Amino acid sequence: MKKNILLMVLAVFTIGTFTSCQKNVETYQPKCKIKKIWYRSDVYAPNEVYNYDDKGKLTSITIDSVYSFEFTYNKDKTVSSIYHVGEKYAETVNITYNDDGLMESMTYAVDGQVRQDMKVSRDEETNRIKKIDENYDKDFFDNLVYSKDLRLYSRMIGDPQAVQQLCREAQDKDLVFRCTKTFTYEEGSKKNFDNISKIVEEYPALRRAVTRTYTYDEESFNPFYGLPFAYADYAGYYLNNKLKETEDVTVEGQLTRSVVYTYSYEGLHYMNNKMYPRQFITISSENNIPIHTYILYLK
Repeated sequence: MKKNILLMVLAVFTIGTFTSCQKNVETYQPKCKIKKIWYRSDVYAPNEVYNYDDKGKLTSITIDSVYSFEFTYNKDKTVSSIYHVGEKYAETVNITYNDDGLMESMTYAVDGQVRQDMKVSRDEETNRIKKIDENYDKDFFDNLVYSKDLRLYSRMIGDPQAVQQLCREAQDKDLVFRCTKTFTYEEGSKKNFDNISKIVEEYPALRRAVTRTYTYDEESFNPFYGLPFAYADYAGYYLNNKLKETEDVTVEGQLTRSVVYTYSYEGLHYMNNKMYPRQFITISSENNIPIHTYILYLK
């Protein structure tokens, strides 16, 4: 995922803004809904417009005034699927949940064929995510020509070009490229709303591991938290907004890359005594160029 807005776009956990009461409240249910998002400048037309019905349920997201991500729901108001028809591909994200309304799997399909699946394992005591096993269709990503046209994937799941590079680097003949992601929370804490302190991504075929560690601004709240489709860059996984992320890449145990991302926030939007930022600023240690993201909320 791009290191923009907490980007992602927009990918797990119980639906935050849109769910009814669940048996297990893993994520909070914010009343603060996103209306528009701009990347880099809020002077021009918004890059994303969130559309709601008269009951406040998200029905679609309009991208660059041209494309649309359409949402369907289960009877309990959790998101069942997201669908997008582009110039090259028809993309679908399908989400399944356990009896507590918490996501247990997600699949990404192109033209009706599943090209990636994510299966969630949870802690039996706390129900928090402890591991996600990802399986990629290696042949599809190896031979992907129009990666920029995977708009739903890029916004909701991750960076298709980065996945393609990983798949091509794997020289084995396996048709499936695998990744296991392990989540760590603050030691000894039993709270439902903990921020994730570390994620380790392991790619066995490449003998590669990516370790991400995080610190947070505990005063402000992440507007994407609780959205089961906000998988890209884990944007939907943090209660608070990130202040710092360290990304260390090792191959066969040797450090090959280390990048630090810093995040700052400006502008205030208060809802239910919670503070949401109107502007996100991301800086990577690789180039030190600020990337700005602007958010307008529904009143």
